[in-house]
Amino acid sequence: MAKNRITTHLVCSECKERNYTQVVGKGRTIGTLKLKKFCSRCRKHHEHKETK
Repeated sequence: MAKNRITTHLVCSECKERNYTQVVGKGRTIGTLKLKKFCSRCRKHHEHKETK
């Protein structure tokens, strides 16, 4: 349906678990987004980085 969109994952910087997913456009560069979100494995707020 939407051919110009891809699914990316947000990975915890501490434990490397993929906790969140998001859909972004293909024209955007991957790996630039960094957010401070809750990690269910660490049970704390850590920085999450965007990966493919």
